[in-house]
Amino acid sequence: MGMLSVVTGIVFVLLLLSLLATTVMELLASVLSLRGKNLEEALRNMLAGTDVDEKILEAFKNNSLFRQLSARYGKSRENPSYLSADSFQSILFEVVFEGTDFSKIEKKIDELPDGDLKNVLKQFLNESEGNAEVFRERVKTWYNNVMDRASGWYKRSTQKILIGVGLTIAVLFNADTLAIYERLESDPAALQTIVALADEFVAKNDTLIQQQVDPEFQETYDRLKSFVNTEISSVKSPLGLGWKNIDTSSMSGYDWLTKILGWIVTAMAVSLGAPFWFDLLRKITNLRSSGNKPGE
Repeated sequence: MGMLSVVTGIVFVLLLLSLLATTVMELLASVLSLRGKNLEEALRNMLAGTDVDEKILEAFKNNSLFRQLSARYGKSRENPSYLSADSFQSILFEVVFEGTDFSKIEKKIDELPDGDLKNVLKQFLNESEGNAEVFRERVKTWYNNVMDRASGWYKRSTQKILIGVGLTIAVLFNADTLAIYERLESDPAALQTIVALADEFVAKNDTLIQQQVDPEFQETYDRLKSFVNTEISSVKSPLGLGWKNIDTSSMSGYDWLTKILGWIVTAMAVSLGAPFWFDLLRKITNLRSSGNKPGE
């Protein structure tokens, strides 16, 4: 069970670093308005297939409902990070159909510039067979399907940033996965401490708490400080994380090469996400528990 304990310790540390990276990523997403930009790109793909259609997109963004959902900072205004299907359908109908009676919608669609938006709305109108409610549901389903794909775009784009965040955290905390493995394997006291913390973490958390879609900046910042001061600090001393007792002047080129490799391993591991490491930690903890004999 010794090697399994070492693996438990490594997985637990990578889980904590992943949670830290996720929180930092939330801060960056808030500061850079990444979700709002992703939403605008999705709307552009739906509404602005041509330069002429850009007017429809601008009218959509200038709609009062859309503007009220947007964040305002002084004179500038940022796109909302989330828009429900009902809100999308309401704004689209107001912008494109201008409150026209459903019986006259076909004429309004014909007046649209040739492009994907016109073709899509025509297709939905034909499928609805004159039923206004079916037409609205088709539009909302279309939006939900596009946003599902947009979530994939967002995840892929932030994955690259998350690797950079993970590497930065690895360097700042000197969180070298290879060195952590050596420390846990050679220091029974440190191993026992980290495994106990891992068991306690799993016992207190049935699942990872899902963060809200667009948390407030201050709330995220406070959570980041609290996490560093509690969870990260608890493993920092046993593992020798940080630069306090590191004599870089005595390190050879080989030492630096292995350390950089360890940082890269940490960054790539962190990019897998906290849910991955939490699920793995729970499985390993259950395996260790089932492997312990009574009285041991």
